[in-house]
Amino acid sequence: MSSYIQKIEQAFPNMSAILKPCESEHFALQYFTVTKEDVQMMKLRDMIHGRDEYDGFKEGTFVRLVRKPCSFGDLMISDTFMEKKTQYDFVKAAHGDVLIGGLGMGMVLLAVQDKPSVSYVTVVELEQEVIDLVKPQLPLNRKVTVICQDIFAYYLRAKFDTIYFDIWDNLCGDNWESMKKLERKFRPKLKQGGWMSCWRKEDTRRRANE
Repeated sequence: MSSYIQKIEQAFPNMSAILKPCESEHFALQYFTVTKEDVQMMKLRDMIHGRDEYDGFKEGTFVRLVRKPCSFGDLMISDTFMEKKTQYDFVKAAHGDVLIGGLGMGMVLLAVQDKPSVSYVTVVELEQEVIDLVKPQLPLNRKVTVICQDIFAYYLRAKFDTIYFDIWDNLCGDNWESMKKLERKFRPKLKQGGWMSCWRKEDTRRRANE
């Protein structure tokens, strides 16, 4: 395992050891298996498209959050290496008072809450069902507050050192406009010298310009 891959793996908790399968009316937490054949297929895709999207992808049992009825297109997030890699810049940057748009499975939240450089974490999640499925299973510390609200409508009284938006289910150029809208809205609430970004922002921008 390369040192790069090892750093990323060590930055995130093993979510399949934390979360148990459960479901609500519209969402489900599920275990799933990545086989040797799956890994080979993803590597072949990368070769064909000249990219490293699945660098570090490996066999094993993982957990995912899906929208029911759980067809292929309903995946919201999983704890595969590809997901961790695309969140790593935020985890490294997180410091001070942190705002996260989107709870997901809580993987990113757990990765930052115990950092000594992080003093407080506010998570704004649109879906109460997701909060009810995920939050009770997470070993959260006293730094964390989870609020059920639309991040686009969230009213801020405080300023933050780190702001991160992770509300999109897939990589799509159509998400670029909503990313720009969120960053415009929250830029006045970013402290001087602070850090703000969105999940796969540059990849989304490139796709929007294709």
